[in-house]
Amino acid sequence: MATAALDDLTVIDFSRVRAGPWCTQILGELGAEIIKVERPGVGDTSRGSHPEQNGMGVNFIARNRNKKSITLNLKDEEGRQIAEELIADADVLVENYSTGVMERFGLGHEYLLTEVNPELIYGSIKGYGEKGPKKNEKGVDLVMQAEGGIMSVTGPEGGEPVKVGQAIGDIGAGLYLTIAILAALHQRDRTGDGQHVESNLFGTIVSFMEEYITMYGITGQDPEPLGTRHQTGVPYELFDVKDGQVVLSILGGGWETFVTEVIEDESILEYDTQQLRQENYDELMAVIRPKLKQLTVEEVMEICKHYGFPCGPLNNVSDVVEHPQAEARDYVMEYEDETVGEVLLHGHPIHLSETERELRSGPPKLGEHTEKVLAEMLGLSREEIQRLRASNVIDDE
Repeated sequence: MATAALDDLTVIDFSRVRAGPWCTQILGELGAEIIKVERPGVGDTSRGSHPEQNGMGVNFIARNRNKKSITLNLKDEEGRQIAEELIADADVLVENYSTGVMERFGLGHEYLLTEVNPELIYGSIKGYGEKGPKKNEKGVDLVMQAEGGIMSVTGPEGGEPVKVGQAIGDIGAGLYLTIAILAALHQRDRTGDGQHVESNLFGTIVSFMEEYITMYGITGQDPEPLGTRHQTGVPYELFDVKDGQVVLSILGGGWETFVTEVIEDESILEYDTQQLRQENYDELMAVIRPKLKQLTVEEVMEICKHYGFPCGPLNNVSDVVEHPQAEARDYVMEYEDETVGEVLLHGHPIHLSETERELRSGPPKLGEHTEKVLAEMLGLSREEIQRLRASNVIDDE
């Protein structure tokens, strides 16, 4: 099997918290060398998240494996110049500062692509993006879930809106930026030119609204929360059973089989289109729910497996950690780290048949690699590094 797909790439990572680190962690897992630039004495604010283990916060542990940490004071001209020298030989830069911050550091994309590294792929994640009336406003995930509309369709039917259980705006923006970076690298292979690529949280959430937007265009009505129900498919939701809860989906051609063999009540057989099932939802549920309530999770799973209906139990995190499919595909990994000890880490469902994914190192200590990176990548002497430390340009101790 070949080496990691991106092992010839160097990424200078100025991002912090979630969206940017999510992107760079994926690039690192695919083999890229990630140089994480952090503020001396402070670092990525997620280092201080709670709970923590051996002095490192849970959020930082989860998002920063396969990275080297260096500290640089970007407000100091010498620190800024060192960053520029690292960028000059890099393939990719990732940042998620508020609009204008990188420019104030003297590291904006127009300057770097023109004067420093024309082949650079410069990736940015913003709250609202770099154009439009809200480009200068700060944005975080929960605000975007509300403003982008997804909170309005999430929650119990007839109840108050609730947030999605994970920061999908951050994670989605990180994934979109990863796609944009890979596309720009491919374009660079053809033209030799770098470019600026951007993603943002607001646009990510709006894109995730998908058919809700089209639905509104068709009906002229705002969609509302439906609890665990699917917005267009019936039956496709969470059902109570004798000893737990399961989600099952009957969206294809299995309606007749589901009604006659599983529910065993042909009074609802006539509702054989999605439109009819949506229009007669309450009547359907009055028949389906009592029948499923008589069955155990295992019985429902076996029936659905037999007839080919998608079905799965409602699991807690502890169930997912022990899930045989998660174990088989390394979606939950036990990792023994020198700094934080034994930790559980999530995996990424990216599988390439001819190249490896890598878990080379755990989350780095603040400034752990400063001296090594400055010596090996920029050729700085021990004395020069000591002078930078004394001048508070770096702080790796």
